[in-house]
Amino acid sequence: MNVTQNHKDFIIEQYDILADYDAKRPEGHAYKFHEHSKRVANNVKKLSLVNGYNTNMADALYWATLPHDIGKTILPIKIWDLKNKPTEDQRAQRRAHTINGVTITHNEFGHTCDTDPFLMLMIDIMTNHHECLDGTGFMGKTANDLSDEVRMVCICDAYDGWTIKRPHFGNRDVSPVAVLKRMKDEKSGQFDTDLLNSFEHMILEND
Repeated sequence: MNVTQNHKDFIIEQYDILADYDAKRPEGHAYKFHEHSKRVANNVKKLSLVNGYNTNMADALYWATLPHDIGKTILPIKIWDLKNKPTEDQRAQRRAHTINGVTITHNEFGHTCDTDPFLMLMIDIMTNHHECLDGTGFMGKTANDLSDEVRMVCICDAYDGWTIKRPHFGNRDVSPVAVLKRMKDEKSGQFDTDLLNSFEHMILEND
């Protein structure tokens, strides 16, 4: 899969915008979106290599995953750093970031988004990285709607988000072992079992 310099320039520009957005958020918050995005992209690349993807596709997956949260920059900053769990209205507003990212990408690349394999992959990831195999995700999509690449991103994105301590987590254990156990036990229907087992082995082997 061909990742062009134009693709990379756009992604780097949007990543920098996301970093600037993070810089405007309140002091002391632990969950920085641009840092999260890079960790997720790195883990997706590693997970894809573990599961037999070649280096070209693994690199493409890194670049396609890196901008998955750029749609957050369109939303009000105050919607993120809450002391309590978000309300349903706040959740709905937050969920819009998946479609916002697609809009940003379409505004840049136009109809090419419908024919360029890399852009199609990037948009697939932006749109679906909060979907679940059991249909409990943002848009209610199920296993048949989710590509293997999206399934990997869903695992890496959820894992990273749940290992960052936030006020509404209370006393929840956010260690890698505890988060992986939660993903396999409490949230088992959300994720591809084989990929999650592979991811668990990858994380614990490197811990």
